[in-house]
Amino acid sequence: MLDLFEVDWKDVWRGSHAVEPVGAVFTRPEIVDLILDLAGYRPEESRLSALRVLEPGCGDGAFLTEVVRRLIVSERMHRKRIDWRDPVLRTSIRAVDISETSLQVARSQIANQLSEAGCPAGKARELADTWTVHGDFLLHSWGSPFDLVVGNPPYVRIEELPRRVLDRYRQLFETTTDRADIYVAFIERGLQLLSPNGALAFICANRFAKNKYGEALRSLIANQYRVRYYLNLEHTQPFASEVSAYPAIIVVDRKRGRATRALTLDSLDADTLGIARRELLASRPRRDIVSVFREWYKGGAPWITTSRKEHDVIGALHARLPCLEESAPGTKVSIGVATGADQVYVLSEKSDSIEESRQIPLLMAYDVGNASLSWSGHYLVNPFDARDDGSLVPLLDYPGLAAYLDAHVAELRIRHVAKQRPASWYRTIDRIWPRLQHQHKLVIPDIQATATIGIDRGQYYPHHNVYWIASQSWPLLSLKALLRSSIVVQQVRAYSVQMRGGSMRFQAQTLRKIRVPLLRTVPDRLLERLAELASSDAQSEIDAVANEVYSLRTRSD
Repeated sequence: MLDLFEVDWKDVWRGSHAVEPVGAVFTRPEIVDLILDLAGYRPEESRLSALRVLEPGCGDGAFLTEVVRRLIVSERMHRKRIDWRDPVLRTSIRAVDISETSLQVARSQIANQLSEAGCPAGKARELADTWTVHGDFLLHSWGSPFDLVVGNPPYVRIEELPRRVLDRYRQLFETTTDRADIYVAFIERGLQLLSPNGALAFICANRFAKNKYGEALRSLIANQYRVRYYLNLEHTQPFASEVSAYPAIIVVDRKRGRATRALTLDSLDADTLGIARRELLASRPRRDIVSVFREWYKGGAPWITTSRKEHDVIGALHARLPCLEESAPGTKVSIGVATGADQVYVLSEKSDSIEESRQIPLLMAYDVGNASLSWSGHYLVNPFDARDDGSLVPLLDYPGLAAYLDAHVAELRIRHVAKQRPASWYRTIDRIWPRLQHQHKLVIPDIQATATIGIDRGQYYPHHNVYWIASQSWPLLSLKALLRSSIVVQQVRAYSVQMRGGSMRFQAQTLRKIRVPLLRTVPDRLLERLAELASSDAQSEIDAVANEVYSLRTRSD
């Protein structure tokens, strides 16, 4: 792999070189301490200067200054005095950033640290310059491997990268698939650079652990590495400023076959961090605090939970029961319509100027309740033919629709979908299938904290943040109650990426993973009782019936 990094990073970034920090989010000092402790970079354990440490995307030095502080402490502990001319010091640290401005701040800080520790001023500046590299971590040729790759990789969506840069990243890194954030490539590159006993210790977004775009990275880690620690921090704020991130701490090494320790933290106060550090590093951690996995998730499987107990429960369901779409004939999970221009296609009320047949009652997420649907009066402008074959209606046949769309032609034609099919410039991103409006279906808002599920008796078309379930076999009221049960919500919470405040995403990709009993194994009396509870607020009663349903053995068992 190293021979692929022959192109100077400035050539790749030519014409779009960033002079300000790219995707910079700075980490709180106490979190830096925890990460370095978990990575094994502790002064009391060994002479740290003998280790090679690399920090990618160092910014203005949140990790780097603590690494230098620990290095100084270690030298004083393991040597009678610090020999600032010792060549081992020159190779002990490397830190890189694409922002020259941030590097200047970092260099100044560590030069001051060294001077305060007794290092001659000239030598302090020399070490600061030697330890820091102006460049793109992903495109730099690093040569020798590192014992520790540590830090907080940048948070940059791929669509924010210059095209030439993104193409080069994708050429070099197999994990940059789909819409993977750039931190995924940072993890892959960091793992490549590890020495046989080395470890990567990052704080980064946790989305790769469950999302589709993280599958390639999860597979790489499962097949070649070991997750030493995984700390889910998605409900906390470990950064110096408020950011919309859902973070995790991961420590990965090459010790395949060894156990993984995992936990979720809902607070980052001093006491909580102290307990977490103590138990994670203990020879025998308390199992009510830290879960020990003899084998972490296999292949590209999502990392659904840090709880071993929950993992085992969901694993047992997975082994015994079918997924929702396979539980009964004709059961389907899908999502409502994405128009690509809601400001045009979504009306807050019916329009008198557009033909009535071209307007469909549209169900929004906030219209859905457990007891009933409270339609807000929105309509979907429908340019598709009633034949349900995916074709558009001829605008000449609908002058009202034609006039309305013509008034918005400029904004509709600039959409990607319109550029791809200029003759079909007035289509929505998703096809609209009129028969879906008249289909009986469960409707589920995307983001929610519990499990709000409504029933549409064939009146509405779902909007794109509403997922729907239809079935030729399941009684919908019975299925609704079952899906509101705690045993199903537990699965949704495990498979879903979580949002701020603990809300879950009831996406199709999540709903398709949950396990339910085969319909043919559920007695009529339980189906009838579930139907009675479909809109009930009595969660304990729903759970009691659902637990009885789930405890039944399938006929094939």
